[in-house]
This record gives sequence, structure tokens and C-alpha cells, in this order.
Amino acid sequence: MNRYLKSVMGLMIGGATAGGWLLVDLLLPDPIGDYWLFILMAVVNMAIGWQVGRLFGKSKNIEKNNALIEGKGLNPNSN
Repeated sequence: MNRYLKSVMGLMIGGATAGGWLLVDLLLPDPIGDYWLFILMAVVNMAIGWQVGRLFGKSKNIEKNNALIEGKGLNPNSN
């Protein structure tokens, strides 16, 4: 996937996310709705951050395991 397509996809995802939060803000009652919205945004951002952290952790673990396997003279995924 080229850089231009990734940029367009990121733009669409960001716009949809911002539009979703705006819609939720408009649907919730005014004084207490903002507190619920901020709590909901915090929970969603924590979940996204946790998943991104797991994704990066997996790639580092895979690289480390492949380096250990190659150091032993074995082929990756050989049984």
C-alpha cells in the first residue's frame, strides 16, 4: 500500500472518529453529557493505546525470537 493511500485512509478514519464524537456530544444532555463524553473518550483512547502497545510488543517479540532461532542455526517455523 503506498503512502498516498495510507494518508487518505488515515484522513477518512480521523474524520469519521471526530464526527462520531461530535454526534455523541450533540446527543447527550448538555451539563452532565460532557462528563460522560470525556469519560467515554478516555476509556476508548486507553483501549486503543493498549491494543497499539500490544501490537508493537508482538512485533518486537517476534524479531527477538527469530534472532534467537537464527543464532542457533535453525530455520524459523521448522519442526
